[in-house]
Amino acid sequence: MIRRVAFFVSLLAASPLAAADAPPDAIPPYEMVRTLQTLQTQVADGNASAVAAQRDLLGLMEAKFLAADPVVWQDRRNARAAVTFTLSGGSPRLMRGLLAMVPPIAVDANLAVGALAYIENREDEARKRLLPLDCRSLPMSLGGQVALVQAGLVAREDLGRAIHLLDDARLLMPGTLVEEAALRREVFLVAQTGNLDRFEFLSRQYLRRFGTSIYAEDFRQRFATAIARLGIADGDDRFPRLEAILKSSDPENQRALFLQLAQAAVVHGKLSTARSAAADAAKLSPVGGSDAMRAALYDAAASIGVGNDIGEIQKRLADINERQLGRRDADLLQAATAAAVAVGEAPTVPVPLVPVAVVAADGKRGDGWVTATMRTAEADLTSADALLEKATGP
Repeated sequence: MIRRVAFFVSLLAASPLAAADAPPDAIPPYEMVRTLQTLQTQVADGNASAVAAQRDLLGLMEAKFLAADPVVWQDRRNARAAVTFTLSGGSPRLMRGLLAMVPPIAVDANLAVGALAYIENREDEARKRLLPLDCRSLPMSLGGQVALVQAGLVAREDLGRAIHLLDDARLLMPGTLVEEAALRREVFLVAQTGNLDRFEFLSRQYLRRFGTSIYAEDFRQRFATAIARLGIADGDDRFPRLEAILKSSDPENQRALFLQLAQAAVVHGKLSTARSAAADAAKLSPVGGSDAMRAALYDAAASIGVGNDIGEIQKRLADINERQLGRRDADLLQAATAAAVAVGEAPTVPVPLVPVAVVAADGKRGDGWVTATMRTAEADLTSADALLEKATGP
């Protein structure tokens, strides 16, 4: 705990009040929230240690805020900071306590109550309180947070408004974790609209500016799935445009993106996209490594049943070392191998059915397996055929 407190104090060392030799207890909540947002920006920049540090800082801030003199929350800056803290991953316990204070804290009641409802998953109440608010009328450090939340509340029924709100969040808090989250989400909402130009632009922005974010892996997985499921890369003219987006990032990110795209495309039956993405991934993968094995798997799986030599594909699949694959890819290898075997098998010639009457007349096999039910059924079918022929006759 001592180390955590020391870390907390060191984070606050850059604040104006700390620079003025104020003791840590004198640092107001709004300054602490600025420190939290600075730390979250490091998360957006890919600093893995900042994730654990953020969790510790949130806990320490909560304890300090709960112990603060109620008069602290009569300062509008501190009251707004409490809302920002709540929407930034803080515990709902603080806002519950603040909302019970008399006199009320110095912030719009709809903002405070709506923030608490949102993090407690009371969506109807959150919508009622937060959606009427104008995020641009708030301080930027809070307005961006509110816009991000508002976008999540309307995304299911109003895609256009959600996209507009995510634009607001990005503009209000550039370079922060809020912008990273807003841009990451907006890419996939725009994908649903079919606006390929906008999708390309936003994807490039994310990969260029936040390609090392702690959440970049989540982006890559959802990006590949969206492309495959929505057919964004389908067509001879579209994949080259997509390639240009992916190649705007560093080689390691490119390889990861092409592999995830190839995998998703195989699963969703976008075979041409899968083969193209696998070929790009193979060029960027060390020979004999697990990524090279994955690229070979996706290419071979996507080549089954498209006029290629099935024997050659079976050999390629057999050469893949399953021990170098993850569980999902190992399952895909087994499925692809079974599919290749099935495609390679010569079709069996169906044995024509023999009428019961013929079998019954055969002394060697007749009464041995022809049952009374079978005889009755055939008689009924014969009668039905006669009736149908009579009904459709001249």
